[in-house]
Formats: sequence, C-alpha cells, structure tokens
Amino acid sequence: MFKTIISAYYCSNYNRDNVVNVVNEAVQSLGNISEIIKPNKKILIKPNLLSAYSPEQAITTHPEIVRAVVRIVKHAGSIPVVGDSPGNLLNGIDHIWEKTGMLAMAKEENVELVNFEKCGSIEVSVQHPTIKQVCITKALIDCDAVINIPKLKTHTLMGFSCGIKNFYGIVPGTGKMEYHKLAPTPYDFSYLLSEIYRMVKEKLLFTVVDGIEGLEGNGPSLSGKKRSFNIVAASKDTVALDVFFLSNFGFKLKNNILLKPLQEKNLGNTNLRNVTCIGDNIDKFNFKKVELPVTKRLINFLPRRIFRFAAKYLGKLVWVAPVINEEKCINCLQCIKHCPAKTIYFVKDETKHPVIKRDKCISCFCCHELCLQKAIDIKRSFIAKFFLKNEKE
Repeated sequence: MFKTIISAYYCSNYNRDNVVNVVNEAVQSLGNISEIIKPNKKILIKPNLLSAYSPEQAITTHPEIVRAVVRIVKHAGSIPVVGDSPGNLLNGIDHIWEKTGMLAMAKEENVELVNFEKCGSIEVSVQHPTIKQVCITKALIDCDAVINIPKLKTHTLMGFSCGIKNFYGIVPGTGKMEYHKLAPTPYDFSYLLSEIYRMVKEKLLFTVVDGIEGLEGNGPSLSGKKRSFNIVAASKDTVALDVFFLSNFGFKLKNNILLKPLQEKNLGNTNLRNVTCIGDNIDKFNFKKVELPVTKRLINFLPRRIFRFAAKYLGKLVWVAPVINEEKCINCLQCIKHCPAKTIYFVKDETKHPVIKRDKCISCFCCHELCLQKAIDIKRSFIAKFFLKNEKE
C-alpha cells in the first residue's frame, strides 16, 4: 500500500543559505522535482500574509521560506508569482508587502506580487449547509499550478492554522467576512474550508510549512505567543501535513472538527499509520507542551450533533467572546470594519471606544485576529471557565 510522504527537517533560524538548503531538501524528498514542477508553467505561490506584521513577529510566512520556493520554481524552468489577500488594508496592500518582507524579496528575486482583490474573482458552487457559492480569486484560475506555504500557528476560532486554513486567503477582500457570518461555528467553517481546499487540490503541487518560528496560545496574530518549533515540513498531501502537526500539537484526532469534512470528502490522508516520515527525528523539533488557545476546549466540549442546539439555548450561559481592551485601543475602528456580524459599534461623544454587543457576537474572533494594537481580549463566562478548567483531555 502506498504511503503518504511527509518530509520534516530541523531548521533553527532564517539564515538565507540555511533556509534555502533545508527547503530544497524537504521538497526534493517528495520526488523528482522535474516531474513535480513542469517547465514553462505559471506557478502561484500562496504564503500566509495575514496583515502588516514583520517577519520577526512569526505571524506571517517568512520571506526567506518564500524565496527558497521561488528559486525552486525558477530552477525547474517555470514562472513563479506570489499572491494573497491580506486583511486590515488600512494603509493599502503595498504597506503589507513591505512590512512582511515580501516586497524586498520580490525585487531581489524578480518575482511578481499578485493582489487577489485586484485581479478579479469568480463564483464557484459549493456543497455547504448555509453557503451555495463562494467567490475565489481569478489568480487561481489563471495559474497552471499552486504551491502552498502556510505559517504554523494556533487559532482562536479553529484551534489550529496551517495548510488547509491558509487557502481561505483565496477568497478576496470582504468576502471572507460574509462567509464567516454564514458559517459562524467551527463546524460550519471547517466544512467551508474543506470545500475551498477541494477547489484548489487539483492544481496543488505541494505544501511547505514554515514552522521555524510560529505561534502558540491565542493565535493567529498578536495575542499568540511566539515559539520556535524549528521545523520545515513538506508534503504533496496537505491534509496529511495538518494531521501531522495537529497530532504533535496535542490535539485529539478522533472526531476532530478540522478533519471530519476532509475525511468525509476523501480529500487526503488523515491516518498517520499511512504516512512515511522522511528527514529528522521528531525529537529534534520543539513540540513539547504546546500551549493551545483557550477556545480549543470549548469547541470540543459538545458533540457536533448538539452544538447548534447548545449554542442557541445555552449561549447566555456558556460563551467565549472578544472584548475591547480600552487601555490599548487607539480607536482605529478596524474592528468595526472587519466584523462580519456588524456587532461592534462606536458613537462619537457617547462611547470612548468601540463596544461589542455580546448577544449578537458570533465569536468568529476576526476582530481579535486583525487588531494591530492587541486591544481585543478573550473573555469567558463563569460556566465556560469552569468547563475549560476542569475538562479532561
């Protein structure tokens, strides 16, 4: 029986030569590059460029990892382009290209940066309980193949963000907000992610995970804690890669909300027994006692079949929600702009800072994710605190 190959190599820093060598080794372990990347093709490289964060903050894919993949594509005789649709475009996408280090890398490597919002979009039908069509960037249609370069992070809504979650970025602009509103629970959102991944899968060559540095705790942005995982990993099967990292982070794999729709749709290998790991021993990587987001236990507290019932009838008693930290808030009002449920308001001369209407909040944590001032805290009800404290893993 054929086993999925995952290559995982130790890398302790972002020294250019070191990263290029490690990424090359990780990708070459997957097979003959000339057979994986055909010449004279347009290859879309998709990093995680959440917002205007510097590479040192370990929130976005590091430009040296992207550079290494760009060089691999060029060496194979194809044309790389780097694209994404970041959030929080307060100062425009050029500011994000520059802040994340992508602009400098692109100039040095002579590679095009593609703004997914400006290149147009198309509607694609999906199989989802509440969403019938999803707008995706035309950049995906215009390319011949895709390479995925996610950042290894925890995530307050989904518990975890890596290969599958990174493709939510092919939804351009404010469309992401609308789908968060239509798929508010982790279960609904995981099914949406599986449909988006299904769209990409036929063009996906492989995924390279930037896990040299990433986030633990309440990721995927400033409220997360920077951590050196010391790993670069790659696979042709993005689902298997996510399972590998979920397992090493300490998440339960049985009935995992991220994996269930992927399993049902047979979109990848979710059984680590069917995986062959190539590279360094797992003990070389820093996975000991990874701190998971506070929301992770609440997500797994109730079986999926009664989650909606509980959310409707127990929502006033058991909840985890964002709150404004008034000491840190500078009234940039980006939380209002990016709230899918339009539940945050600010009235000049009446409120000193934005206010979140908790009874209408869908707990998608978009405000928490995109606040550049770290001014969105996570608050739990008394009963939620009890269950989060006492739940047995």
